[in-house]
Amino acid sequence: MRIPLTPQLLGDLIEKGYNYVLVSEKSADDQESILFKPVRTKPRLDQLPERFETFYRITREPMQMACGIEGVNVEIDYHINNPGVTGDDIFEDSYFRMSEDFFHQVLDSLDDYAVITTDKNGDINSWNKGAEKLMGYAANEVIGCSADVFFTTEDIAKGAPRVEMETAKREGRAIDERYHVRKDRSRFWGTGLMFPLYDDYEQHRGYTKIIRNMREQQEAVAQGAPL
Repeated sequence: MRIPLTPQLLGDLIEKGYNYVLVSEKSADDQESILFKPVRTKPRLDQLPERFETFYRITREPMQMACGIEGVNVEIDYHINNPGVTGDDIFEDSYFRMSEDFFHQVLDSLDDYAVITTDKNGDINSWNKGAEKLMGYAANEVIGCSADVFFTTEDIAKGAPRVEMETAKREGRAIDERYHVRKDRSRFWGTGLMFPLYDDYEQHRGYTKIIRNMREQQEAVAQGAPL
C-alpha cells in the first residue's frame, strides 16, 4: 500500500518505533516519484532490498521537509510484521552525501515556501529559492546574518525571535502567524513553523524555519470567499 507522506503519517511512524526509511527514487511504474519504506532498525547500504538505493533517519530535516510534496509516497505493508533490514551500527560516507543532495532537492522544490535554517544563535546558514522569492534577498545577502532580518521592529523589540527559538526547542515546534518583512521593507502576513535541528548524536545544532505567504488567503477571508 502506498500513501502520500504527510506530517501526520510521519508522526505516526515515529510513534510506532520506525527510525529509518529505505529510499527508492525509481518507482515501479517509471513515474517521477520518491518512495520511502519505513523500518525500525538501522540498515546497511550494502544489504538494502532490491529497488532501494539508500536510507535516511526518519527524524532528519529532509524527511520533515518532504511532507506534503507531490510524488513523495510511503510504502506500508500491514500484513508483514517485519522489523526491517538488520546490520552493523555504521554509516558509510555515501549515505551522508546522498542525504545532503536529497535535502537540497527538497528545499529547492518548495517554491511556495521560504525555508531557512539557522545555527543555535539564530544566524542564517541556508536559504532556499522560495525564501529568495518571498523575501527578496539572494542567499549570499543573508547567509551569516541574523534571522531577525525578516521580523518587524515591533516584534524584535518584544523579543519575539528569541521566544520563538526557545519555544521550538522546548516543545519541538513553534507556530506563528504574523507580519514578516521583505528586503524592500514591505510587509506580508505569513504563517510560520520553526523546529529544532539535531545531529546524529542528538546534539542541538540550530533551527529550521518554514514561512508561507498567507496574504491571498487573508484577502479571501476578508471578502467572504471560500478557501
